[in-house]
Amino acid sequence: METTNGTKASILVVDDEKIILESFARDLGAEQHLVVTAVSGGEEAIAALEVKQFDLVITDLMMPGVDGFQVLKASKKLAPLTSVIILTGYGDKQSAIDALRLRADDYLEKPCDIDELIFRINNLLERQKKLSLKHEQLVETIRKSEYDKLLTIINEQMQTFSQKQSIASQKKQF
Repeated sequence: METTNGTKASILVVDDEKIILESFARDLGAEQHLVVTAVSGGEEAIAALEVKQFDLVITDLMMPGVDGFQVLKASKKLAPLTSVIILTGYGDKQSAIDALRLRADDYLEKPCDIDELIFRINNLLERQKKLSLKHEQLVETIRKSEYDKLLTIINEQMQTFSQKQSIASQKKQF
């Protein structure tokens, strides 16, 4: 699934377990519509987020140092429309609730089926595409509305100016 501007979707994958990171990078990289960047920790993820905007972030929850919740918070702060999927091998109800409260877009327990992950990625990318199109339509509507308001103001000012000119020329005639 391409983004609204026709480019491949960019995915940031974050996991401190090398085998999982390499597996996700390989499997997701095989998808023709995805460009994958893989990093092995939260610090690296935040550094990557500070220099590039990703369409989607997939992050492990439990990592040494900067955890997945911190990656989620940084991602939403730097690029609020970026989708974030939290993955965890230590899933419990409370961590799922916390992730959703922090605006995670999805939450999966490891090990997860790669086909299920790709399905969820595609759903999130499709949702982003629809939101982006709605945003563009809204901006165009606002732009047109502002243009119409400006024309109305100009016309009103021109009418006022014309009336003042008419009054001034009538006064000169007397």
